[in-house]
Amino acid sequence: MTKPDLEASTFHRPAYRYIRASDRLPSTADARALGDRARVAVKLFNPTGIGTWFITGYDPETRLATGMAVLHEAEVGDFHMGELVSFRGRFGLPLERDLGLHSNISLGSVRSGARP
Repeated sequence: MTKPDLEASTFHRPAYRYIRASDRLPSTADARALGDRARVAVKLFNPTGIGTWFITGYDPETRLATGMAVLHEAEVGDFHMGELVSFRGRFGLPLERDLGLHSNISLGSVRSGARP
C-alpha cells in the first residue's frame, strides 16, 4: 500500500503535504532526461522569506527531488526533500506547497520567466 503523502511537514494542512502519491512525479532520472520539457508538478515556497522550489521529478527511495530552486539565483538540479521538510523559517513556519498550481507549465517556461 502506498502512502498518500510521500513528503509532508509535521503541520497538518493541505499546504504542508509536499509530495503526494497522486502527483505521479517521474523519477529524477526521467525528469532530468526531459530537461526543459519536464512538467513542473509541485511548487514549494517559503512564506516568510526567499526560496521557491519547482519540482519536476522525485525518487522516494533516496528522497531526492529534481527541478529548479530560486533563492538568490535560479539553479536547476537536485535537492533533498528531507532538508526542505525539516526547514523552519521565521516564526517557526515550514515551507508551503502552492495549492493554486494547476498549470501544465514546463521547466523551460519557468526558467524563461513565466510563473505558474
